[in-house]
Amino acid sequence: MLGAGASALVEISVKCKGLPDRDVLSKSDAMAVLLEGEGYIAKSWNEVGRTDTVVNSLNPEFRKPLRASYKFERLQRMRLAVYDVDVRERDNRKLKLEEQVGSVGQGAVAGEATFLLSDLLTAPNQTLTLVLKDASGFALPGCTAMLSAEELPNSNGVVTLGLAGQGLENLDTFSKSDPFFIISKAREGGQWVPVVKSEVYDHDADGSHDLIGRAETSLSQLQAAAEQGQALPLINPRKQGRPGYSSSGSVLVKSLVVTPRPSFLDYIRGGVELSFVVGIDFTASNGDPKSPGSLHYYSHMPTIYEDAISAVGRVLEFYDHDKMFPCYGFGAGLPPNNVTSHCFPLNGDAHNPEVAGVQGILEAYRHTLSTVRLSGPTLFAPLVNAAAQIAAQPTATPKYWVLLILTDGCIMDMANTVQAIVSASHLPLSLLIVGVGSADFAAMEALDSDDKRLQTASGQQAARDIVQFCELRPQQRDTVEGLAAKLLAELPGQVRRGAESNMSAAASNQ
Repeated sequence: MLGAGASALVEISVKCKGLPDRDVLSKSDAMAVLLEGEGYIAKSWNEVGRTDTVVNSLNPEFRKPLRASYKFERLQRMRLAVYDVDVRERDNRKLKLEEQVGSVGQGAVAGEATFLLSDLLTAPNQTLTLVLKDASGFALPGCTAMLSAEELPNSNGVVTLGLAGQGLENLDTFSKSDPFFIISKAREGGQWVPVVKSEVYDHDADGSHDLIGRAETSLSQLQAAAEQGQALPLINPRKQGRPGYSSSGSVLVKSLVVTPRPSFLDYIRGGVELSFVVGIDFTASNGDPKSPGSLHYYSHMPTIYEDAISAVGRVLEFYDHDKMFPCYGFGAGLPPNNVTSHCFPLNGDAHNPEVAGVQGILEAYRHTLSTVRLSGPTLFAPLVNAAAQIAAQPTATPKYWVLLILTDGCIMDMANTVQAIVSASHLPLSLLIVGVGSADFAAMEALDSDDKRLQTASGQQAARDIVQFCELRPQQRDTVEGLAAKLLAELPGQVRRGAESNMSAAASNQ
């Protein structure tokens, strides 16, 4: 969400030359990562985005651009790190980047450089060439990265194209050509930046693909071609001007549909309200609240749970009109019999579990700590189902619910939790999970299925991704604001996709 006149969304394309070859039997598989420094000196870095992976190339031109929010009032120190990842592209999100340059799990830094975002945006043609350095800070001879930036217009239209080749020139000797296409867009400075690449079923492994031809056009011209059934001639610039040469075939625009795609802010302006639900882990693995080593240590200082509640709550509170939040605990023995409950209202009222504002959440949390007995095990499904029941209720105005779960341990009902999330994935609901403490949170990562839909053991698939997971280690409490930013990063997209899914379902039922 960008405030008018305060910031702008910038798209940055990256291509590199002369990367060091780290592979023995092939060339490096490169991926670029953009990070932003915290503070002027940038002692710590937060990841902004990652490109795609270009396989087997020392001079990669990345298809997927990086996006950053340019804030005019700040000096934004950025860091571009290029990794030799040696993993499949769909697994790159699992690579965990360390704050210091060096080995990164399944990948290692091939080169890096720092720059100011303002320098890139004020450079001629908004293009900046950086000399990449190694892990020790020494320049790598002949190793550079060229960044090309463009401020994105406030447009959210989605273009769906149906294309077909006609009479393409055959460039193979003993067989027919195996064509694929690349769609590029022109930047204001005249550069062409690749946007979409179709499937390549048979191509030259060394990357020396033969150009059949190309066509330059505009969206309005494509629309006209689709309406009139016209084909665009494909011209090979090496053959253009030769006697008798007219084209190397053509591309037929079979269909073109531009679908308006409202942004997250459009939904908020249209009256969609974000409502906040909190679930807090009161299992015994957190430690005795009277002990300084406990994650629930009861003192005059805020606990790590309170830090997370405050950081995320302050952001979400702004979008909730009445600022009344349902709050639950799980994994505690309740008075008077100390019977363990896996979903109980912090205010003790099962019919109305709401409290007033973020301060109300913190007060209810403190009161609960003083009255319950920490127990276990850690079960998520009852809490997810309770939030789903709330989200399924009809409301006078459109609402989108956000369940924040704070937990210190491994999920003991994984199959039931997956089933609950999949069942809730069609509802206006998202789950933000914060792993508090130093436990192994691999199971939480499995729930955060960014590139592959979550699926139950029986094969039922989630309608969409509704889970975002982040860790908050005790030694990282000074970066709790950064945690909130990472945790909420996917929420606008989830709200938008949830609204689109509901609109599609409504249309299909008419």
